[in-house]
Formats: sequence, C-alpha cells, structure tokens
Amino acid sequence: MTFAPKHHPAEDTLLHHAAATLAPARSLVIATHLPFCPDCQAATRRNEELGGALLADLPPAELTADALTRTLARLEQPAAVIAPPEEPIALAEGVPLPAALRGLVRPKWRRVAPGISCIPVHVPTRDTRQRAMLLRVAPGRGLPDHGHEGWEATCVLTGSFSDVSGEYGPGDVAELDGTPSHEPVAGPGEDCVCLIAWEGRLRMHGLLARLMQPFLGV
Repeated sequence: MTFAPKHHPAEDTLLHHAAATLAPARSLVIATHLPFCPDCQAATRRNEELGGALLADLPPAELTADALTRTLARLEQPAAVIAPPEEPIALAEGVPLPAALRGLVRPKWRRVAPGISCIPVHVPTRDTRQRAMLLRVAPGRGLPDHGHEGWEATCVLTGSFSDVSGEYGPGDVAELDGTPSHEPVAGPGEDCVCLIAWEGRLRMHGLLARLMQPFLGV
C-alpha cells in the first residue's frame, strides 16, 4: 500500500500485540493497521524477537499433573469462526477485506441510519465485553456523541474522519482509553470505512444516539 499513516498504535499496544497479550478485538485493529505501516511492522518484528530471546533465557518450568488433559480438552473445542465466503469481499471499490478479518465477517452491509452502515465482526474470544464492527459512513455524516466504559480502537481503511482528537486517514489508528465523549465525522470525498473495536457498552448521549444504539448493537 502507498499510504503513510500519521497516527500509530502506542508502543505499549504494539508490545502487547507482539506478545499475544492484547485484547483479541483490539489485536484485530492492530493487525489491520500493520500492512499500511512499515514502521509498525518493523517495531512488531523487533518486539517478537525480543520476546523470543526472553523466553529462551527462562529456566524450564514443571508442568502441572493435569496439563496434558487440559491441553487436549482445548484442542477438542470447536472453533467458533464464520466460514469465509466463496467470493472475495470488497468493502468499497478498490478496498479488499483486510487479511486479519478473513473468515470473521459476512459480506453484507446493514443500514443503521441515513449514510451509516455496519458489518458485525466475529471476535475470537469468550469475553462478551469485547466487540468489533466494520463501519461505513458517508461524507459529512457523523456518529452520535458517545463515551466509553472501556477502551476503543479504530483503524481507517478508506476515506477519513475527524473528532476532538484529530484527523485520521487510511491506515491511521485512533486509541481511546477512558477519555471524554467524542463525535466522529466522516471527511469529504468518499465514504469512510473503518474497523472499530471496543470494550463494554458505549455511553450514548442524546435521544437520536439512544435510538440508534439497538441498531448498532452497542
């Protein structure tokens, strides 16, 4: 890709992603950002190499008596993953589905408000507080003013949006952790398509926002 993202994940976020200790929904956002950004790819490789070196230096640990039984039980659990469609999915013209999301979405946009559509994303975790969706917003349209119980992470795939924290274009990542409410608005020119992941319910402000909440599933 030829984009040069201006907004990147925090160093701590990249470190946890490389160590596989990041919340799965948030990790999907980082995995979606990486193909846009050679710098974050390089940082992730360094973090993985560092983690591998640290593991190699650890002394051997004794397994518990039931370790094999528990491992086999986990292997026997069915994978709760949506089967990938036969045809490739395009989110917009020239915008293919990110590799990190293949097998996790159904290729059908659902209209939730004028100029706003979404596709739920299956998050591979049992933590029901973690959610993710693909969101498509027409130029000039905005999401309702809302706050957060937990974190929110967004990666822009095409188009742009702006809120109180700045302006975001293709490949950019926005991370919010217990911050005040915001009201993202899509930029001009083309639809803004984003992957959004969050923890907990959103605090929707205003009557219109609360009416939209059931349709967004947040």
